[in-house]
Amino acid sequence: MQGAKHNRLIITKLMVFAGCLAISWMSTATTAAAHVKWFVNCNVSDEPLPVRDVFTARFFFCATLFLAVFYVACEAEESAVGVAVSRLLDRWTAPLHRRTEDLLRAAAAISFALLWADGSLILTPELKGSNFWLLAIQLLIPAYLFTRATLPAAGAGIIVLYGYGAATYGLFHMLDYWVFLGLGGYFALSVSNNPRILAFRFDLLRWTVALSLLWPAMEKFVYPAWVAPIAITHPEVTFGFDVALVVTAAGVVEFGLSFALFWTPLVRRLAALAFALLLTAATFDFGKVDGIGHMMVIIILLLVFADPGRKQACCSPPLAPVVSCAAWVATIFLYTGAHTLFYGAWSVALAPLVGAAVSCAFIFVSLRWASDVSLPTNPRDGRGHRGPARALPPRYKYDDYRTPFPSSRYDGRYHLVR
Repeated sequence: MQGAKHNRLIITKLMVFAGCLAISWMSTATTAAAHVKWFVNCNVSDEPLPVRDVFTARFFFCATLFLAVFYVACEAEESAVGVAVSRLLDRWTAPLHRRTEDLLRAAAAISFALLWADGSLILTPELKGSNFWLLAIQLLIPAYLFTRATLPAAGAGIIVLYGYGAATYGLFHMLDYWVFLGLGGYFALSVSNNPRILAFRFDLLRWTVALSLLWPAMEKFVYPAWVAPIAITHPEVTFGFDVALVVTAAGVVEFGLSFALFWTPLVRRLAALAFALLLTAATFDFGKVDGIGHMMVIIILLLVFADPGRKQACCSPPLAPVVSCAAWVATIFLYTGAHTLFYGAWSVALAPLVGAAVSCAFIFVSLRWASDVSLPTNPRDGRGHRGPARALPPRYKYDDYRTPFPSSRYDGRYHLVR
């Protein structure tokens, strides 16, 4: 009876979680998914809103809703229902997960071939360039992706294009596009025979795509005037709500899903799927420019959804809202401080950068404390109890190339090495 009641409670939580997400996404899908700089004239050197003007009543309302939903999702992941969902996703996405590298190579080849065919872009629709050597690199990258031996050359070419964009538009402007550094690093590390390095390259790709999506979310808080024209020209996405509220909610949705990509396996898999659907839906309003620009990001998000991942002991549900809140504050301070550092006086940038450093230190201490005081545990069994984690036999090694055992047993991608 107790187990049945517990399962009904978890199912109720999941329904509430799904309902809250549906309400949030219906009103903010297009606004959150659109990359503002591709469709609106934006001057990155414009002065952002002061931090005190960002923390409004509507900001705290939307942030509180996100923190509550995030906590419920983390609790649900550790329940019997969460374990069952993880196992189901493992089975459904195993074929996609096994072809991760092949799909990345194909998508990158198509993406850079389209850039070469356009002839006036560097990496994205807003980054313009037409040098002959630039076109040569964009043409060589797809050719280098055909064989494993030349993958590092393809990765180096992507990093060179990112560096050219930084030299042309400024490093601050390119902070939206960390994903290309991660993609270049992924291909550069692909020739390694070290299984830990091969596993790390996908984590690197996931982290950089999360940063690429996290950074534009801040623009919706500190540059609401950039996003407002999109909401005005697409009034259907506001559902009659105030534009300022819709812009803030869009930033919250984008930040929440981006931060979730750093968290536990099931949470980040569902966040990746949701983000991929939002970006895909945005192409119906913004056309092929948005579709081509976001194609690489959508593919990576689908691969994150297919990745079983590994859960760290320090990522407990009660810690989730605390760390996410601190990360929110740190990112806002870091954005405003970095902007002032690049376009203003360094003395003025000191205060927000110190605030960002303090917030990051708090996150580090919190995670280390949680890791030290919490014992490793297996996910809850069908009765809702937690048991001690089983020690991994010495004969099991980490391997990113074979189908993983169920995450509920070993909580990681470990495989038998004979």
